[in-house]
Amino acid sequence: RAVPPAPAEDTVTMTVTYSEYQPHVGDQDALKLTAAGAVQETGQVLAKELLVRLHTPELTLTLLGPAMVGQEVPVQVVFQNPLPKALSGASLRMEGAGIACPKPAAL
Repeated sequence: RAVPPAPAEDTVTMTVTYSEYQPHVGDQDALKLTAAGAVQETGQVLAKELLVRLHTPELTLTLLGPAMVGQEVPVQVVFQNPLPKALSGASLRMEGAGIACPKPAAL
């Protein structure tokens, strides 16, 4: 009895949760994924690496009043926390031409 040939291509899906990869990310905002396998019949080992850049949230800046030379102007900064946990120890710092010293704001 003939054995049907194995498919030439197959897809395997794996999910990596935030709790699994979070301890390994650090300040890099990237993950290096490695897939490896072995062909039983030939003993050949296959491997592939992929560097995945994690997307950081975009900041939206909006002036809340008219900008006039020598006058303060309120600025609204909006972003969405993409993480499944609250931020802690985060800060925002505004810099720009004409600002004598950066103004930090705790989040």
